[in-house]
Amino acid sequence: MINLSGIVKTYPGSSGPVHALKGVSIQVNSGEIFGVIGKSGAGKSTLIRCINMLEKPTVGTVVVDGQELSSMSERDLRDARKKIGMIFQHFNLLSSRTVYDNIAFPLELVGWDKKKIEDAVLPLLDLVGLSDKRNQYPSQLSGGQKQRVGIARALASRPKVLLCDEATSALDPQTTQSILELLKDINKRLGLTIVLITHEMQVIKQICDRVAVIENGVIIEQGPVIDLFAKPETTTTREFIRTIINYDLPDIFKDTAFSPVPLTDSHLIVRVSFLGKAAKEPIIASLIRHCNVDVSILFGNIDHIQNIPFGTLIIEVTGDTTSMQSALNYLEARELGVEVIGYVKRDALAIS
Repeated sequence: MINLSGIVKTYPGSSGPVHALKGVSIQVNSGEIFGVIGKSGAGKSTLIRCINMLEKPTVGTVVVDGQELSSMSERDLRDARKKIGMIFQHFNLLSSRTVYDNIAFPLELVGWDKKKIEDAVLPLLDLVGLSDKRNQYPSQLSGGQKQRVGIARALASRPKVLLCDEATSALDPQTTQSILELLKDINKRLGLTIVLITHEMQVIKQICDRVAVIENGVIIEQGPVIDLFAKPETTTTREFIRTIINYDLPDIFKDTAFSPVPLTDSHLIVRVSFLGKAAKEPIIASLIRHCNVDVSILFGNIDHIQNIPFGTLIIEVTGDTTSMQSALNYLEARELGVEVIGYVKRDALAIS
C-alpha cells in the first residue's frame, strides 16, 4: 500500500544543510495500523508529510496504492492526495464553520453538490459520534470532540490512507483512549490503512500492528509491535518501552557490578520476556527440571499488548558453569526474549 524507498530530506540551514531524513525505507501493508515513534526532532513529522508529499523528498521514491507520488506533476498530485486523509495534533478546524460545515469543507472545494455532501457527511457524523453536535462551532467543543471532527473531515473524501500527525498529543489520557478506540474501529470497519506518528509508546502498544523507531533521521528498528516489546534491539526502543513497562533492575542490584563471563562461585542473572502462549507455559519449572539448576525469581511483571499476554521475569540461575550455560541455551531455544544481564557473586547482592 505505502512504500517509501531511500527517502532523504535536506533543508538549508544557516550553518549548512540540515539532514532531517537519511535514507529512510519503510513499507506499510494495506489495512494495517503502522506507527512511527521517535523523540522530538527525530524526523517523524517530516517522514509522515513525505507520504502525501506535503514535504517533497530530496532523494527517494514515495509509492502509495501503486502510484509513484514523487514523480507526479502538481496537478496529478492534487488528485492523488484526495485518497490520503490527514489529521493533526491541533485539529486545524475552521472556527467560523459548524461541525457539519467543517466536515463538508473538502467536499465543497472539489465541487460536490449539497445533496451529495449531505449524504457523505451525515454518516460520518454518526461514525465519530457527533450527530448531536452538527450545528455547534469548534469553540463549543472539547478537545476530543474537535479531533473527532478532524477525523470525520479527513474521511470525507473516502481516502484509502489516513495519516495521523501526533493526533492525541494535545489530549488527556482518557480522551486519548477514546480517540485510539475510534481509530481502531475505523480501521476495521473501513479497511483503512493508518499511519500514525507519536512520541508515546502507550499509543503504539494500544493500536499499532507494526512500528518503526526513528532517531536522528534514521529508522533504527522496525517490526511487529509485539516483537519490539519482547526483543527490543536498541537503547532508544528500550527507553520508550520503559515508559509503560518497568524494565529497571530491582533495588537489590543497586551498585552491583555485573560480569559478562562466569566468575568463581557466581550466579547468572537473566531477564526473560514471555509472549502469547509462552506466558502460560511452566518455563521456570521446566528449566529447573531439565538443567539441574536452582532458579530464584527476583522480579516479575505481566501486561497485555492488544490482548496478547506479555510478561517479564528477572531470574537468578544458580549452578555450576556448565549447568548455567545449559540453562541459558534452554531458554534461548524457546520462543522467549532472553537478555543476559550478567554474572554476580552471591556476596555481591544486597539480599546476601
